[in-house]
Amino acid sequence: MNFLQLTSEHDTSYQPPRDNVLLLTCMDLRLLDNIASFMNHDNLTNRYDQVVFAGASLGALGAPGAKDKEGNDIDVSYWLDVFLDHLDAAVKLHDIKDVYILEHRHCGAYYKVFNVSVDFDDTPEQREAEERCHHHYAVQLEEVIADWAEEHGVELRTHKFLMDLRGNVSVLREPPPAKGRGKRAGKK
Repeated sequence: MNFLQLTSEHDTSYQPPRDNVLLLTCMDLRLLDNIASFMNHDNLTNRYDQVVFAGASLGALGAPGAKDKEGNDIDVSYWLDVFLDHLDAAVKLHDIKDVYILEHRHCGAYYKVFNVSVDFDDTPEQREAEERCHHHYAVQLEEVIADWAEEHGVELRTHKFLMDLRGNVSVLREPPPAKGRGKRAGKK
């Protein structure tokens, strides 16, 4: 039995796809085996195409709002065209019906490359903020995919996930609103 399967836990609150899938992941080399384990867990062995962008959904969107360390714009907007070309190829070649967006915690692309977030720590508040950040970009990409599918007369389902650095995967849902946002924020 695979060690990763023994130690990784995966959210099972969704129906795994029965058809082929396009998987979007980050380029983080720490998680390669965990990603394969997750896809095997969903009975998708040899039934998915994988496309990789730094930052997963953030990268696939062309990293909107990205800045370098000096505050200058980073323009990788053409990455969105590359992603959509891959999506088109996966639909034509492998008749995919589902797209998996697999984000991961402590993503260096978010805070080292594109500077759209901080390096979140592991406090409950920071974990929620990190989920909100990943959810924000994953939902944007989900909308782009839906628009593309409608334009091309294709039916696609999108699933959003968040993986921790131990390979545990949960469905990426709308996180609760940030606490302390209002007139009285920070006051006791």
